[in-house]
Amino acid sequence: MSNTTTSLEQEIASHNPLGVKGIDHIEFILDDADKWRDYYVNRFGMYPRAYAGPETGIKGRRAHIVGQGRVNFLLAEPCGDGPEAEPLREHLEKHGCGVKDVAFRVSDASAALIEAEKRGAKVVRAIDDHEQFTAGSIASYGDTIHTLIERKPHTEFAPHYINVAGGIEESDIQFMMIDHVVANVEVMEDWVEYYARVFGFETRRHFDINTGRSALMSKVVGNEEGYIKLPINEPSSENSQIKEYLDEYNGPGVQHIALLTSDIISTVKAMRQQGLEFLDIPDTYYEREVFEGRVGEIDEKLEDVQKYQILVDRDRPDGYLLQLFTRCVFARPTLFFEVIQRKGNSDGFGEGNFTALFEAIEREQARRGTL
Repeated sequence: MSNTTTSLEQEIASHNPLGVKGIDHIEFILDDADKWRDYYVNRFGMYPRAYAGPETGIKGRRAHIVGQGRVNFLLAEPCGDGPEAEPLREHLEKHGCGVKDVAFRVSDASAALIEAEKRGAKVVRAIDDHEQFTAGSIASYGDTIHTLIERKPHTEFAPHYINVAGGIEESDIQFMMIDHVVANVEVMEDWVEYYARVFGFETRRHFDINTGRSALMSKVVGNEEGYIKLPINEPSSENSQIKEYLDEYNGPGVQHIALLTSDIISTVKAMRQQGLEFLDIPDTYYEREVFEGRVGEIDEKLEDVQKYQILVDRDRPDGYLLQLFTRCVFARPTLFFEVIQRKGNSDGFGEGNFTALFEAIEREQARRGTL
């Protein structure tokens, strides 16, 4: 092996010590797996991909895999009275429906778990080796975990999961991948340091948001290549939406998941037609002179952007993003989703929209009587 090759491998290891390739899937613990499978199929245009339950040989749970493009959601509910079901029930009792696992695909799961533990991560699931994959898990903020999963050539999601017919992916809702996953925590810097130390992730952006009624701080950590983006929020006022989340969820957790689409107009149009509810944006946001002065020229018609209440932000001279946020999807005001499209070289998070967005969220808080 040449010195050049050795240096390259050392450089890669220094900024990606766990060999992370991307997000593999997100696991939700839910009260009714069938109901939420139908919700994501009927509202988000996702497709059933796999199923597991006692009849397929799995213990303690029933679960569906739904997805589209490179997005995979594992929707699990507790089943039966055995020890495998109890952690799921405890998660539901404490948090309500929510995200348990943000799983990362890695090149070598055994090596990644050993390296993560060396760097101070707490191992919560030892290495589990199967024909389809090798995986182990580490603790993260609150009760959230990160499974480090190495997939081998396979045709199934996991042991005891059977593939199901998902239909032809031809709808107007077209999601390609998970753009970013946002966490709400009590102390942001603790978790910025954790991701730097364990994963080698860098701080990409820093926000300090104050609407005059509530405030929060946020940093975005991610890998050097930019395909993993993890914003981390902390409250900086007692009535902030982050504090409300921490109270309602009983601790830190995933606040929202951003899904990347190549055509946000058709995607949001179809999602609205299928009954999904989004945050309301006031018409004043779209006053032409102010809008064009802030955003500049865009490819989309302003009339379409306003009709579907899509937010637009130019984050670079050669790029802008379009985004829209759902209302909270579960009974507790915790998790919601973002639909996002990036044009040109956009790599931001809609900083120019933060005031409009957080005022919209505050209106939801006011309706609930928490602001």
